[in-house]
Amino acid sequence: MTPARLFHVSWAAAIALAFSVVSVAQSGSPLTDIQTKLSSQFKVTKIAADRSDIVTAGDVVQLHKPGLLMYSVASPLPPSNTYKNGKIGQGMGGFGRDLMIGMLTPGGTTPASTYPQRQFVPEEKCWVTGILVQKDGVLIQLYSDPYDDVRYYANLKIPFQNKKEVPSADAALQSVAEVLTVVPPDDQGAQPAVADSAASPAQEGPPPIPGQYLAPGGSHMLLLADGTFTKFVGGGQGHGQYAVDGDNLTLTFTSTGFSQKFKVQGGNLVDVNTQQAWARTGDAPQAPMPDIAPPPPPADTPPPTISVGQTMDQVTAGFGQPLRLAKVGTKTIFYYKDMKVTFTNGKVSNVE
Repeated sequence: MTPARLFHVSWAAAIALAFSVVSVAQSGSPLTDIQTKLSSQFKVTKIAADRSDIVTAGDVVQLHKPGLLMYSVASPLPPSNTYKNGKIGQGMGGFGRDLMIGMLTPGGTTPASTYPQRQFVPEEKCWVTGILVQKDGVLIQLYSDPYDDVRYYANLKIPFQNKKEVPSADAALQSVAEVLTVVPPDDQGAQPAVADSAASPAQEGPPPIPGQYLAPGGSHMLLLADGTFTKFVGGGQGHGQYAVDGDNLTLTFTSTGFSQKFKVQGGNLVDVNTQQAWARTGDAPQAPMPDIAPPPPPADTPPPTISVGQTMDQVTAGFGQPLRLAKVGTKTIFYYKDMKVTFTNGKVSNVE
C-alpha cells in the first residue's frame, strides 16, 4: 500500500474511531459528566454503514443558528463547521477538511465540484448521529432527511467559552442549546393536526391514495392514479413509482433506486423512519392522456404500382427504400424482398 493510500485509510479510520468513543476521560471527570448528560439528552440516530438511510431513528433536533453547511453523504468525510460569535461557519478548519476530502476523492477534485452541498437555515430539522466531548468543546455529527433524493451530513464543533477551563455540565449543555435543541416528542414528526371527525363528514371506506400531500415547512408531493409520484422538497423535486400493500406505501425514486416507506393512517401518510406526517390536502391532477396513434389509411386505398419511366423518388415514395442497391454503368438496381427494379439514367427501364 502506498504512503498516500495508507494516510487516506488511517485518516478515515481515525474519523470513524472518533465517533465510536463514548467517553474521553476517566470516570467522574468534568468531560465525562458532560458526555453523560449529553448522551442522556440526545438519543443518537443509527445510520447504515454506507450512510444511505436511517437504521434506528433517534431524536429530531432543530437548528437555531445560521451558516451550517452539509455535504452529500457520498462525500468520504463530512464538512467541518464551528459555532462562534452567534453563528456557524467553516473557517480554517473547514478549509483543512476540504483538503482532506479532496485527497480522498478519486482524481483529487474539490468537494464543491464533486459532491452536492446544502446550506441549512435556522428552524430546519435534522438528526444527531454522534456526540463526542473533547477537551476544548463538543463535536456533533448531523444527518439530514432526503432533499431531492439526497441526504446530507456534517460535523459541528461547539467550543467551550474558555479554552483553558472545562465548564460545568450544565454550562456546556446551555452552549449546545444555543445552537440546537431536541424537538419535543409530540412535534418530532412535525405532524399537522388532523381535523376532528365531528367537524367533517364521515368517510366511507378506505381513503383514496392518489392525491396531494403536504408536510410542515412547505414540502409536498403528488401521487397520481397511474402509480407515479413527484416529491417537492427544499426547492428540488424527485420522481418515481409508488406501491401500496395494505396500509404500507413505498416510494421508489427513479434516479437512485432509493426507497422511502410510509404508513397510511386516516388518509395521511406517516414516514416510517422520521414519523413525519404528510396530510392529504386534495385530489391529484389527472395523469396526462397517452398519445393516440393516427388512424390507419382507408381500406380502399389502391396498392402502389411501378411503371416504366418512373423516377427513383416515385418508386421509393410507393415502396420505401430498397433492401439493397447496385450500380452497373448507367443502370441502378433496387432490390426489394420479392422484386427487382432496374433504372437506366435514373428512370425505370425494367421490373422483375
